[in-house]
Amino acid sequence: MLLRICLVLAILAGLGVISLSQFVLKPQIQEIVDARNDYHKKFDDTTKTLTKTKKDLGETQAKLKTTESNLADTKSQLAATTAKADSEQKRANGLQADLTKTKADLKTAKDELFRWTSVAQGPEQVRDLVTNVKTLTTANEALKEENTLFKNTIKRLEVRIAELTGGSDDIILPRDVKGKVVVVDPKWDFVVLDIGAKNNVQQNGILLVSRNGTLVAKLRVANVEDNRSVANVLPGWKLGDIVEGDVVVSY
Repeated sequence: MLLRICLVLAILAGLGVISLSQFVLKPQIQEIVDARNDYHKKFDDTTKTLTKTKKDLGETQAKLKTTESNLADTKSQLAATTAKADSEQKRANGLQADLTKTKADLKTAKDELFRWTSVAQGPEQVRDLVTNVKTLTTANEALKEENTLFKNTIKRLEVRIAELTGGSDDIILPRDVKGKVVVVDPKWDFVVLDIGAKNNVQQNGILLVSRNGTLVAKLRVANVEDNRSVANVLPGWKLGDIVEGDVVVSY
């Protein structure tokens, strides 16, 4: 009986504890549950916000890459356009220069045509004038050559007269005088040398002609210019035929 009473008391005590827990702990438990639910809600909201932010960031990055790509294309197009503009400007400058030159050439041609028109009445007269000019030029060149031949002949005769009369004194030229025969006149026995006053050659200077170390002739200078001279073969000293390229040295 006592045991039964104790058991009842225990049950009553337990019920009292449970009742006390329901009245005391239930509000705290509910507060904890509410706090948990609020945390989960905030966590879910934060997760959604983060997800949306990541999505927006991805879209922004994609737009940024697209913008950078478009910017690079724009820069390339700008560079190509600038290069093309520079090329066109250079071409335009070249065309302007060509146009200016063409205008100048046209004016020169007009002036030349006017001068020709002033001195002639037609193409036939111009052709006759050109023919006459060519004829006179040829005749002038022939006269120059003939004059040169006469001068050389006179020089040769003057030297020959001086030799016969003993009126010329031989001059010993410096030892470093050396040249070559460039022209030979076997008929009149004179030669043209590639050395002259700039090489210390003097009129009446004596030179020896040699070929391969062998004496060919002896010369006396008759006429001297800056870079060439004319010399006569001394009588009795022609040991062989003189040819172009023979070496001449001082006596």
